[in-house]
Amino acid sequence: MNFLTSEYLALLKEDGELDTLLIDILNSKGIIPISKPQKGRQYGVDIAAIGKDKDDVEKLFLITVKQGNISRSIWDSGQNSVRQSLNEIRETYINISLTARQKKLPKIIIIATNGVLEQTIQTSWAQYTEKHQEKGIEFDFWGIDDIARMVSDNLLSERLFDSQRRLLLKKTLAFLELKDYDLNHFKKLIDLILEKPIKTKKPLLKRLKLVQICLDIVFKWAEDNGYLKSAIKAADKTILKSFEWLNSQGHFKKKYVNIEFYNIHSLRRKIGIAYFNKVSDHYFVEHSLQRYSKNQIEYGLTVWEEIGVLANIGLTEIRHYQYHFDSRAPKNATIFEEAAMTISEALVSLIDTNPPSHYPLYDDHIIDIEPAMRFLFLTGKKEEGIKWLRTLIVGIHDAKVLKDFFPLFRTHYENLVDYYLGNKKQDEKSSMLLTLLADWCVILNSSKAYEDLKNVLKLFDEKLNLQIWFPKSETEQFYLDTGYSRQSGKVKHSILLYDSIDDYKKEVIEEVELFSAEKDFSSIKIGYDYIFTITSHYHRGLPFPFFWRRFLQVGEDMYRDQ
Repeated sequence: MNFLTSEYLALLKEDGELDTLLIDILNSKGIIPISKPQKGRQYGVDIAAIGKDKDDVEKLFLITVKQGNISRSIWDSGQNSVRQSLNEIRETYINISLTARQKKLPKIIIIATNGVLEQTIQTSWAQYTEKHQEKGIEFDFWGIDDIARMVSDNLLSERLFDSQRRLLLKKTLAFLELKDYDLNHFKKLIDLILEKPIKTKKPLLKRLKLVQICLDIVFKWAEDNGYLKSAIKAADKTILKSFEWLNSQGHFKKKYVNIEFYNIHSLRRKIGIAYFNKVSDHYFVEHSLQRYSKNQIEYGLTVWEEIGVLANIGLTEIRHYQYHFDSRAPKNATIFEEAAMTISEALVSLIDTNPPSHYPLYDDHIIDIEPAMRFLFLTGKKEEGIKWLRTLIVGIHDAKVLKDFFPLFRTHYENLVDYYLGNKKQDEKSSMLLTLLADWCVILNSSKAYEDLKNVLKLFDEKLNLQIWFPKSETEQFYLDTGYSRQSGKVKHSILLYDSIDDYKKEVIEEVELFSAEKDFSSIKIGYDYIFTITSHYHRGLPFPFFWRRFLQVGEDMYRDQ
């Protein structure tokens, strides 16, 4: 946190930003400002304050505020130099600007800057303070690391924001513990920070640093209070909005922007790993998630949510592996490879130890199944993937035969309860889930699973309408927002499962060539196609078919997987 704060502080202006933060720091320490920054002659003092110092002695703090590093030229060049300011404080301000009581107080003259005291000037500073040290007057230097530490120690991170942003952050933290909290205040906060286009480097960096600080505050708060899943959602919102804001302005052409965006992505990864480390033991215990559920339906929904979360954490590790892999130094990426394999094993165990993972409740569980299947495939767990695939298909078949239940095409909790308990007769006519499972039968080359799937269709007298959603070129305008798969794209319906799995495979390969508009989205050209996985999971939008169907294309290596 101090590192992020330091980076943000380095971008603050001297007037109206850094000096305002210093006043907040003083107030938090019980040191009361008696004069605040103003334009015009101040005889070297930007802030004067009275309060107890670290030695518990009441003192008069006389602070001169500077921006950036204190170099030789800043130290002793011109009427606004540091030396000149110090001289004016000693020789003029103390003599003419203080009351009799204030003059009697011990005084500490401070240089405060969002930079450092450069090595070339440290001797001059030491000589000056030694020469002018006298009874009742001492000197101190507050550099960027000192100020960042004060911000952190005094829980002042929120003071980096204006009043509107501060209020939104406070509301976010206050409601974070609520299970169904949708983080609407945090969403407004991030949208507000990234509201207006910015062209120049320094203001742009300030916004990106501020976004990171917001997310880091939510992360630390969630970690300390046990709400890390909320921090995962906050991280997804942050990455989606940051990407959209930067990409819409063409900023990814700039190296420093890519570095900052990577830092946001890394913080998102850190949150995911923290969550995994906290809950991973539960994935290896039989029926472990049942204890967090009121009934069997809630148990099922909890399991599917966890599968989606875990798959996304794992795919993030694969993304970082790709970022860091270098054939000349492969060990650089080893930590991410090992983490991905550990998470993959946990996902397999979660599926094996929690039976609801065999019985989808909603058709839109494809949003969770798709990244999970893809993650298992990428980590080499083909046999485990086939086992789960067949178990899913058999589970869907048996639920229909035994309970006349089939995954709801429209997500609706009250209807789910009625259908699941048999209070209402179900009449599902469509499914996108079965199309996804058919695709994975082909990808995993499992003829047995394909035959099992055809048996499910026979239960509907071959009248179940299999569908799949494809994005169109105009989907790029919507795909980072809620409802993108409803606002745009096209649906292919009346899909047939041919007698031969090879015939179905041939048709899918042809469709990859015809209906993969997402290949031309700018995010792929930038090299961040993982954004498609994040937006699907965060917005509960339909997944993009190219990212699993491409596994069928022989020699397809143009787009590295996420």
